[in-house]
Amino acid sequence: MRLLNCRGPHGARAGPLLGAALCLSCVIGVSTAFFAESGGNAPAPAQTPAFDRRYNKACDDSSCHPVKNAGRIPTHSPYLEGQCLVCHVDHQSAAPNLLKEGGDALCRTCHNDEETTACGALAHPPQSPPCLACHAPHQSRDPGLTRGEGPLRQCAQCHEPFLLAAERLPYRHLHLDPRGQCADCHYAHRRGAEKYLRENVADTCLTCHDLPLRVDNREIENVGAEIRDSADVHGALKTPPSCPACHTPHGSAQPALLKAGYPAGSYEEYRTEDYALCWQCHSKELAESGQGAGATRFYAGTTNLHRLHVVELRHGRACHLCHEAHASSTPHLLRAEATFGQWTAPLIYEPLADGGRCQTPCHREREYHRGEAARRP
Repeated sequence: MRLLNCRGPHGARAGPLLGAALCLSCVIGVSTAFFAESGGNAPAPAQTPAFDRRYNKACDDSSCHPVKNAGRIPTHSPYLEGQCLVCHVDHQSAAPNLLKEGGDALCRTCHNDEETTACGALAHPPQSPPCLACHAPHQSRDPGLTRGEGPLRQCAQCHEPFLLAAERLPYRHLHLDPRGQCADCHYAHRRGAEKYLRENVADTCLTCHDLPLRVDNREIENVGAEIRDSADVHGALKTPPSCPACHTPHGSAQPALLKAGYPAGSYEEYRTEDYALCWQCHSKELAESGQGAGATRFYAGTTNLHRLHVVELRHGRACHLCHEAHASSTPHLLRAEATFGQWTAPLIYEPLADGGRCQTPCHREREYHRGEAARRP
């Protein structure tokens, strides 16, 4: 390449750089170290204004390295501004692509925040990938200059079987949308909590689920407020794995990202598999046993009252008709209200020494005593 491809023969922003022959009369014999150290620019005469060595407009003005934004935003700021020499030297370098330094050391001269400097032994396995494995140095269509077709596709370069399998499921977490951000929940560079989450599992979920949410015209309850304001919290939320005990965080074949079967309606004909989610922790004998004692605390004499409600009634009552899933101010996670379509009515429960007393929209006030036979309507 002729030097005049890069240098003006009479004047330039970088100072008075003359014709190729004159340049070579001084340049020949100058060491590679000089070019690397000086950024490839010969010292300007004393009367010349100080040279801004970061700026190299000749790179993008030439036919060699034109800057074309082409609608791709964001763009690396030094590249967009033509400041090629922030990262490159212009003549010779020991690093590839005429970079000032090789590997990730160059990136960290600017990107030295807590997360990126933690790369290395703590970066996600199996190895610490170089910055350019995930990021484009000049332009990208996606935030963070990530490569690929969106953040999800970028992560899928390594996590493809898992992520794309979840993407094909009928119910997907909002952040699994190709426009979503894996980094909303996970650190991209350093180890945080388990699975590179930004917080522990419950706190990560509650960064969003401690707010009133609406997705696809459906209101999602504020779980964080429920937990704070309730005396009785579901045991699954008190110990790890917390939320993932019932929900899968990415995608599911079940509504509400549930891990297994759970009845959606208030009235359901009982089938064991429809309550598979509950039977992950609770024994199915709670609903199926013909004897109440030993299977449940909700019994009268020899009558299993859970079985009566869920299995035996002509229209079996689903668990969630009477019980909250996350937290309640009433014992046994009982709801304060029961809802049937557009109608909501109070559910009143009072514990007794050997049983309880309740009144619901389904029946008038009734008592049950474990030492007495059930009194059926």
